[in-house]
Amino acid sequence: MAERWHLSAADIRSLVGRGVLKLSVRIVAQPACLSFEERTEENEPFWVPAEHKVFSGLGDLAHRDAFQLVRGGEVRITHVLLPDPGLVTLRNEDGIRLGYGDLLVRSDHADQLQREVIGAPVKEAEAFDYRLFVYGDAEFAFTTPQARALEFMLRQTQAGAPDQHYTEILNAVGSSCQRLSSLFSRKPYWTRLLKKTVGQRGWYHLDPDFVVWRLTSS
Repeated sequence: MAERWHLSAADIRSLVGRGVLKLSVRIVAQPACLSFEERTEENEPFWVPAEHKVFSGLGDLAHRDAFQLVRGGEVRITHVLLPDPGLVTLRNEDGIRLGYGDLLVRSDHADQLQREVIGAPVKEAEAFDYRLFVYGDAEFAFTTPQARALEFMLRQTQAGAPDQHYTEILNAVGSSCQRLSSLFSRKPYWTRLLKKTVGQRGWYHLDPDFVVWRLTSS
């Protein structure tokens, strides 16, 4: 896929994060519950379990799982989606672990991507104001330097370097603070968006759910 379209790892992360590139995996002989979508009178979707069986076949990764895999190199999944639409829930509570080598793209989706996206001019996205926005169930308000730090981290994530040392973040926004917590003083909720990288002291990354939201929100 990457060779066919001359895509870098950062390009793939961006396409997956924006929901443009949908990834699939082949499930082999896994005990599972198959459910199919129905809708309420208000046209709200819900899943109805249909049968328990040993499932083998191609399944589509949920958006969050796909992004975590291309970002971190692996992910553990407990379900995949079917085109019908359907849902395959693995009966193994621990799920199965997947890596890059497991990734596939359905041929019809690859053809559509080739026609509509690859080689097409990239539209410049409308500027996002990190100084004031609503995410999840909360309103976030930041100063200009704080907003620039978040913007810097998203650019680095898209460029394939999601983990950044706090000194690089402070330098990027021209801050004289000695710590990241000082830059975000009086904004305790900043830790919902910027997470400490496990095993790397002083390094941070954007929360993956926030990255997905930013790349898919208009």
